Amino acid sequence: MDSFAFSCVRIIFGIDSIKRLREEVMRLKGEKVVVVTDRALKKVGEEICEILSEFNCEMWSEVEPEPEIGIVDDLLSRVKFDTVIGIGGGSTLDVAKLSAVAAGGNVKVAELVDRHLPERKARLILCPTTAGTGSEVTKLAVFKIPGREVKYVFDSDSLYADAAIIDPKLTVSAPPGVTASSGIDAICHAIEAYTSLLSNPISDMFAEKAIKIASKAVREVYANGNNLKARTEMSYAALLAGIAFNNAGTSLAHALGYAHSYIHGSPHGKSVGMTMPYVLQYNAIADFVKHARIARFLGEKVAGMSLRDAAFQAGMGFAKLLEDLNIPTRLLDVGAEEDDVEEIAERIFLSKKHVSRNPREVRKEEMQDLVRKAIYGTIYG
Repeated sequence: MDSFAFSCVRIIFGIDSIKRLREEVMRLKGEKVVVVTDRALKKVGEEICEILSEFNCEMWSEVEPEPEIGIVDDLLSRVKFDTVIGIGGGSTLDVAKLSAVAAGGNVKVAELVDRHLPERKARLILCPTTAGTGSEVTKLAVFKIPGREVKYVFDSDSLYADAAIIDPKLTVSAPPGVTASSGIDAICHAIEAYTSLLSNPISDMFAEKAIKIASKAVREVYANGNNLKARTEMSYAALLAGIAFNNAGTSLAHALGYAHSYIHGSPHGKSVGMTMPYVLQYNAIADFVKHARIARFLGEKVAGMSLRDAAFQAGMGFAKLLEDLNIPTRLLDVGAEEDDVEEIAERIFLSKKHVSRNPREVRKEEMQDLVRKAIYGTIYG
């Protein structure tokens, strides 16, 4: 067995676990707290500040979806703190993470791009309100950078939280579309971590469990957002997926998701998920065993099939999942056309790290064919 390293953060999970937030701030000896969230969760942020009033708590609720990096400078110019609490989806948690690292640095955050991040001095607690990104347990933060064609990913141990509090009740208010997109994001994280060239036995264990739980739970919670049991299972699966991909990384589906999202501007999870069926079929020959398992985890009946045919069923299984969640299975349905094939294919290679981790070599001469299949919905099976 090859050697490997594995990392994780302090995790507090379960219904009403948000009630332990005050206890965690006390444990960390926080004194001046900022609650970072978005406008939709402003009421939740106010309630948290009331609970934490003894810590001189202030709320900052200006996070926007898929934020540009300058938003962190805005936060730092308006609020002084020694403890950051992020409450929201992946964008909010990423803003909270980078703000905690940049606090007191006396530099514009853009100056930290392509540099080793300084050691984080502010305390950091992350509380997700969606079951998808896994940002609460990763050392990653994703931002738009003016002048760059693809999003920039900060990757540093400084971005690890002091604690992640995952309360499934916080996800109940998420509307069906957000629930579906974030749930697909979690499943993509698990699948890509599982098939990544950087996967290891521990990340595989987390990824397998995440795929099996999420492929069932996301359908149930999309059908009924008040199903707290399914919400809990989905939060657990997203957590497992986050731990898995934090250690093994993501690959071609993410590169392709970034490559075509400029056309339609769909949420991140939806963008990645729409092309996952075709990526799974492209990658299948690189590892028939793992792809056959993915097919089975997704609910495909592969008993009696050859290993090869079972592996290719993974793509079919994912396409069925998209259909159940009312997510398009063709890029044609979100505005991509034949004329976009070459540009999308070229943009894949802007995501160098994702491409490098893919189990099958990503060849330029084959990407146009893959993109064309994704546009027109051409899938084997």
